[in-house]
Amino acid sequence: MAVELEKLYVQLIPEYNIRLCTQSCFEKRISWIHMVEDIEFTQFLHGNELLFNSGLNYESNEWLKKFIDCLCEKNAGGLIVGMHDGMGFPQEIVDYCNEKKLPLFSASWDTPYIDIMRLFSEILLKNEQIETNLINALKNAIYYPDSQDMYQNHLERNGFFEDYSYIVIRISCHTYDTDKGNSILEDLERDIRYSMRKSIIYKEQGILTVLVAGHFEAWVKECVRDMCENDENIYAGIGITVNKLNEIHRSFESAQIAYQLTKTAIPKNYLVYNELGIYKILTDFKEPTLYTKFVDETLGSLLQYDREHQTDYVAILQAYFENECSTVCTAQALYCHKNTLTYKLNAIKEILGYDILNNENRTKIMLSFYILRIGEMWYNNRKA
Repeated sequence: MAVELEKLYVQLIPEYNIRLCTQSCFEKRISWIHMVEDIEFTQFLHGNELLFNSGLNYESNEWLKKFIDCLCEKNAGGLIVGMHDGMGFPQEIVDYCNEKKLPLFSASWDTPYIDIMRLFSEILLKNEQIETNLINALKNAIYYPDSQDMYQNHLERNGFFEDYSYIVIRISCHTYDTDKGNSILEDLERDIRYSMRKSIIYKEQGILTVLVAGHFEAWVKECVRDMCENDENIYAGIGITVNKLNEIHRSFESAQIAYQLTKTAIPKNYLVYNELGIYKILTDFKEPTLYTKFVDETLGSLLQYDREHQTDYVAILQAYFENECSTVCTAQALYCHKNTLTYKLNAIKEILGYDILNNENRTKIMLSFYILRIGEMWYNNRKA
């Protein structure tokens, strides 16, 4: 729930004597505003605040640099400092803020901070309400797609039009969860807002749901891939691209499937639904008992035998198929003697009661293993 600093600054130019001294606003987004005079009080900041300072304590560049360092540690969104007689900052300070990417503004001592803070508070509160309404509209589009009156008008009023392209992303990094929150996830959200300007983002149970509008799919995939490649603890799933508001739920559902598969069947922390291959077929099917029945008919007797006799025949059969049904290669992969493996394969055939090398049976067995790799989400939970 934040406003771009540049938009706030535009509100000041016509009426107030405040000047941007750094190269830009560095795409900062402001969540709230505070008056902070002393360095000691910076420890109470939460991040993304725009700070007002009277300049009374600005006695040396060393003091101001230390103050700036403390603000950067807290991810402050910007600093406005009152300057005596409209004095500007030394170039040393301006360069330091540019290096730190902290927007720095100068104001005169007669600048009415109270009026500006009131103005900004009104803008921030109004924006918070808009974002809350947008998030609710997005959730309605996801969970109640047939009730377009619950989301279409509000989305279109805020620039999310019917003829845009829409992509949903699900992303998390639970490894960094702490009692105080997840700073890495907050950084991810901030980065996504900077790079994907036309977006709606909300967080539930430590997972970000991102609706991106009007961007090319290839570009979105590249941005998310870069995030995941930089940190193996970040997991993301990208849904399909849709072109209607009442189809956003389809992108969400496919993003959720891709995201969940990173946690189960496919050992990657970044998946795109359109690149899932056979898993698209398996995870899209809606009949709740089909997978359970199929696996039980194909491998049920072997699964039961393993449970009752504490054997590992299912794992052996899977290794056999992963090694192109080669006894030699499978024996090497399992570190066992070829004759031992042959004996176990014969036992498996006897338990199953059919020829495992028959083309149709091979297909059924491989499909069953794909289903089992998907895990409890699609197999155990689909039991009648």
